[in-house]
Amino acid sequence: MEAIKPAMHEPFCVDLKHALIWVARALDYVGMDDLHHNHRVAYTAYECAKLLGWEKKKQEFSFLAGLIHDCGVSQTAEHSHLISDMIPSESEQHCRVGFQALEQCDMLAQFANIILYHHTDWLHLQHAPISPYEKDVAALIYLADRLDFLRAKYLSHAQQDLITLYKKAISEELYFYRGTLFCPTFVDALVTLIHRDGFWFAMDSTHIETVPFSFSQLKWLHQDLSISALIQLGRFIAGIVDAKSPFTYQHSLKVAELSEYLALQMGLPKSTSKLIYVAGLVHDIGKLRTPDSILHKEGPLSEIEYIHIKRHTVDTAVALNMIFPHSNIAQWAANHHERLDGSGYPYNKTAEQLDLPSRIIAIADVFQALSQNRPYRSKLSPQEITDIMWPMVEQNQLDEDVYAKLEQNLNHCYAMSTALSSKASEGKTLVDAESSLAYSQ
Repeated sequence: MEAIKPAMHEPFCVDLKHALIWVARALDYVGMDDLHHNHRVAYTAYECAKLLGWEKKKQEFSFLAGLIHDCGVSQTAEHSHLISDMIPSESEQHCRVGFQALEQCDMLAQFANIILYHHTDWLHLQHAPISPYEKDVAALIYLADRLDFLRAKYLSHAQQDLITLYKKAISEELYFYRGTLFCPTFVDALVTLIHRDGFWFAMDSTHIETVPFSFSQLKWLHQDLSISALIQLGRFIAGIVDAKSPFTYQHSLKVAELSEYLALQMGLPKSTSKLIYVAGLVHDIGKLRTPDSILHKEGPLSEIEYIHIKRHTVDTAVALNMIFPHSNIAQWAANHHERLDGSGYPYNKTAEQLDLPSRIIAIADVFQALSQNRPYRSKLSPQEITDIMWPMVEQNQLDEDVYAKLEQNLNHCYAMSTALSSKASEGKTLVDAESSLAYSQ
C-alpha cells in the first residue's frame, strides 16, 4: 500500500483563481453544445467594465461574477432553455439556486446577490434590496449573458470569427431593449465593443483564462484557507455536481460523510479525516462533463457511453490538482474507481499504488451508490449491498480491513448513507462542529 503523505496543516493552500476557472469549466460542460458560455460572459463583463471606467477592483469582481454566474445550472436541458430566447421563462429558478449555494460559502457569499438578480431587467432592478454596486454588476452580467445568447443565435455552427458579420444585427437587438431590459449606459458601451473586431477575436477560452492572473485588487483571492473554509468550498462544488441528476442528489455529501467516518474507524488522525471528507465532497466534479442522457439512462450502458463515464475521474484529477495544489485531495478523489487488483479505471492502479484514504473513498462510493435510487434500479437493502460488496473484497478489488469496519457498523453506515441531510446540519463534519454551514431557509 502506498504510504499516506503527511496531512496538510492549516492554513491550507488553495488556488482560488484556478478554483473559479474550474467551476466555470465545469458549468460550461453542462451546456455541451454551447461550451465556454461562462467564460464569454466573464470576458464581456470585464471588457465592458473597463470601457465604462469602473475602478480596477470592480472590473476584476465583474469578471469573476461572470465566471460563476450560472452556478445554479447543472442540467443540460436547463441550460438549453436559458439560451432559447432573449427573455427565457422561469429563469429565476437557477438564480435562486445559485444564490443559496453562494450564500453558504463565506468566500463566495459576496457574489450571492448579484447571481440572484442577474436575470432581472433594468427597470425592476432599481427597486431590488441590494447595494448600488451589486445592481451595477448584476445588470452588467445580465447584459453580457444576453449578448452571448445573441452570439449563439447568429453564429449557429459557423466558425467563431464569422460573428463579426453580424455586429449590426446584434447591436440593433440590444438597442431595442435599451432602458427596459438593460441599463442604457451599459448598452452604449457594449455596442462600442461589438463594433471592434478585436473584441470578438479575443473571445476565446484559452485567452480568457489568462485574464485573472493579472488581477491584483482582490486580496481574498490570495488567502490561505482554514479547514472550515476548505469544507465550504468543497460543499459548493459538491452541490453543483449533485444537482446534475436527481438520482445522485447528495451523493457527494454522503460519500464524504461515510469516508470521514470510516477514516476515523480506521484510526486515522482527525486532520487527515477532515481532508478525506473534502476529497469525498469533490470526488465526482468530473461528472459535470458527462452527458445527462447517460447519467439518466435506465438500461445498461453501451461501450461508448461507458467511455464517457470513465473519463470523469481524469477530469476530476486535473481540476482538483489545480484547485488544491500541494495536497492529497486530488489523488484521493480521483482514485475512487481504481481497484486493488488493477481492474479499475482510469489508470488500472494496483494495491501498492492505492493508499488507505483512496481505499476508504472507493468503498464509501460503492456503498453509497448501492444505497441510493438510480434510474435503472431502486436502492438496495444493507444485506443486498453486502452480498455485492463482499465478493469484490474476496476478489481483491476492495480493501478487506476497511470493509470490515463498514460491516461492523453496517446499520449506522446505511442510515448515514440514506438519510437526507437537513438544512440545519449540512456541512457539519464528524470531527469538528465548527466546520458546519448554516443553511438559511
